Amino acid sequence: MREGVPGIDASICVGCGECVSVCPSGVLALSNGLARVVAARCIGCGHCQAVCPAGAVSLADADPWAGAYAVIEPTGEVIAPGAFPAGQLVDLLRSRRSCRRFTDRAVPGPVLEDLVRAAVTAPSGTNSQAWTFTVLTSRAAVLELGQAVAGFFARLNKLAANALFRRVYSLIGRPELEQYYREYYASVAAALVDWERDRTDRLFHGATAVVIIGAQPGASCPAEDALLAAGNMLLAAHCLGLGSCLIGYAVEAMRHDRRVKTAAGVPRGESVYAVVALGWPDVAYARQTGRRRPLVRYKTA
Repeated sequence: MREGVPGIDASICVGCGECVSVCPSGVLALSNGLARVVAARCIGCGHCQAVCPAGAVSLADADPWAGAYAVIEPTGEVIAPGAFPAGQLVDLLRSRRSCRRFTDRAVPGPVLEDLVRAAVTAPSGTNSQAWTFTVLTSRAAVLELGQAVAGFFARLNKLAANALFRRVYSLIGRPELEQYYREYYASVAAALVDWERDRTDRLFHGATAVVIIGAQPGASCPAEDALLAAGNMLLAAHCLGLGSCLIGYAVEAMRHDRRVKTAAGVPRGESVYAVVALGWPDVAYARQTGRRRPLVRYKTA
């Protein structure tokens, strides 16, 4: 639960009951024709504040930082369901692509901060909002993380190259090493050779910034929260002219080796769920492309 409860200004409350009806936690009730706080289990979702026609509801722990954009210019308009062109949204979704070719131009700090602001508009399980964002703002910092990730995979490849180790792991119910050897060993080995030879960057692809999205302990579904935030960030980056790419190899390295987290500046108690490479794209795409058809099930009863 979030600290604090909604504040109700009784002098302007009209007693419509809208805040009561949208509260997911039963914190509010009508009493003598006015809204009242009747419980302390508020999750801080803000629905009561957003729905109040009179502006009588406030949240003590609401931080204006999330709405104080530096380079993005929001209108502040509430876009009602059905009021935004779905076709335009789909064009945005289909136009965003993973970028693996960046220029050496740095991403300004205010742009990176606005991307974090856009990210935290994502839904969060029980409104935990326990995200953390570790922002690497220079190519040098990105390369330092790249070196740490390369070290992890060099050690993993050495382990995976040993057929006896792979066999033992499989026998004790851990087939991941054998699977890694079949699917990733060769490509990782080639990438490591390129990295050691001339720092050819097949991990971050020349990105000049990286955002590591993690979570503090206590969130109800931290992985989902982080990935939803990452999705918002990717779309906002595209709108600002940036390229982006999710880097799963870096996530895996930080998940299994605290030395990689340390190199990235992520505290030991946090878990990492997404790593986003960012920069100015050195490629322009001319058209939308297709996607594989997924397995879709419908149930009517």
